[in-house]
Amino acid sequence: MTIDSAVMQLPQGCYRYGNEAGAKVLLLHSSQSNSGQWRELIQRLAANYDILAIDLLGYGKAPPASLKSRDAFRFSDEVPRIVDCVSAVWGDAPVLLVGHSYGGALALKLALEQLLVVTAVAVFEPVAFHILDANDPARAEIEKVATETDQADALLSTELFVDYWNQPGYFRALPEKIQHAMAAQADKVSMDFAALMGEPHKLVDYRLLNRPVLLLTGSESRLSARSVAAQLQQVLPEVTLEHVACGHMGPLTHPQLVNPLLVAFIEQQRACSSD
Repeated sequence: MTIDSAVMQLPQGCYRYGNEAGAKVLLLHSSQSNSGQWRELIQRLAANYDILAIDLLGYGKAPPASLKSRDAFRFSDEVPRIVDCVSAVWGDAPVLLVGHSYGGALALKLALEQLLVVTAVAVFEPVAFHILDANDPARAEIEKVATETDQADALLSTELFVDYWNQPGYFRALPEKIQHAMAAQADKVSMDFAALMGEPHKLVDYRLLNRPVLLLTGSESRLSARSVAAQLQQVLPEVTLEHVACGHMGPLTHPQLVNPLLVAFIEQQRACSSD
């Protein structure tokens, strides 16, 4: 199957690409994004890998997250759809997980709880804010952002969120049509924050994630994301940490720097599995 051929009858918002005979790779995107963020990476992998890229709830073509309270949303509300999609396509075949930001934190949960048969994990700044201590300046920073976005209307909330992860003025420089499309996703962004803060796992729990992990972090990123990466490095048993000369949105803004590192890790894991 080629890069352009999404597979028949997949659940809405789930897309399959590449070589059906290849090793399995699951791609999970960041908040305020969709599976299309991985387009360039998919092109690099398509010849040799069987790839699933999933729109997370509330993004792309996925169904909305249906909860009365945004604060009540948890990873446990997001995960079943991911597991169901993977199981429907691949059964219990081994999977390598790739995730960015919110999707990276989800990838770690899937691997830690063995919700899929995971061979390895590659993540760019998994924002697992729940591991940060209450008195950590990094947690205070991200909680301030979460509070400000929750209290603002959809358009301002989205501006605060987007500019935090990029730079001041970034959102207002976007075309108005894109601004409003992103603002329509503001409720799900708030849900994502709630899930990231409310996940019950502690930092020490990640010592049990006994799979190879590539942990990428942007040298120009925010304290909150860099602190999570630094703490995960201390506890993950088989982790490789690499710094990339970019910010938190590196997989989208600097794919030429991020994707070669992801591909090299994926190739390394494929070689190890075939030995």
